[in-house]
Amino acid sequence: MFEVEIVFSEGLYDSSQDVWTRLEQQLNDFKGSEVNDGFTGEKMLLAKVSHYLKQNKSKSFFVELAGGSVEFSLVADKELCRLDIKNIADSLEMAHSLIAALIDEPAFVQARVYDAEYDRWQNAENIKLFEVAHVEHSHLPKKSNGLPFPLTQEIVDISNNPGRWVLRKGYIEAVGSPMWISKSLLNSLGVDEKELMNVDGFFVEDLGDVLKIVACEHCFTADVGIQAERQVMLRKILFKV
Repeated sequence: MFEVEIVFSEGLYDSSQDVWTRLEQQLNDFKGSEVNDGFTGEKMLLAKVSHYLKQNKSKSFFVELAGGSVEFSLVADKELCRLDIKNIADSLEMAHSLIAALIDEPAFVQARVYDAEYDRWQNAENIKLFEVAHVEHSHLPKKSNGLPFPLTQEIVDISNNPGRWVLRKGYIEAVGSPMWISKSLLNSLGVDEKELMNVDGFFVEDLGDVLKIVACEHCFTADVGIQAERQVMLRKILFKV
């Protein structure tokens, strides 16, 4: 499965029904399927979700369907909205179609397609997560969580992981392949579009107000080799880190 993350400016929070309407058109494979409201547990047909959101004047939604989920929420302290589509897209083409349905939204900031398992371990800090899953961690760098005694614990230091992500004000510091980034965000980050367009090994497509970047033939799944190099290069160009 291919996971999808889309970020919008916080102003879109009042238009969650419009977000769902656009997405619904790309979910034809699930037409007639029963879904759950992940917040309340209420069941309904996929075709009824739009009316349900309107009736309840919902600003956020969490729709569970076919073993996956679609969640739209506000991250108020970071002044952004995020749309997370998990375990729904069974092909890169479907992931593309879900994102393509929303990139012409004026509030669009960025989007990426990523591998859930890789993302999970690149951002896992709690050592117990590794132990429960029987994943070796002795080779990973460690640091203190910085909390005072008795809350002090040793955690995995992910600060140099190429697949790490960090919430920033108005955007998420994360890379993916493919990924989409608005020119307004590029401008605010001080990124030279021409430099980005001319990077060897990157395919960059100008979609008007958005650039689509393909840095690797497949989704990133490794923190070594050419994949690591491409992730590090993307991070340096886009986020100067």
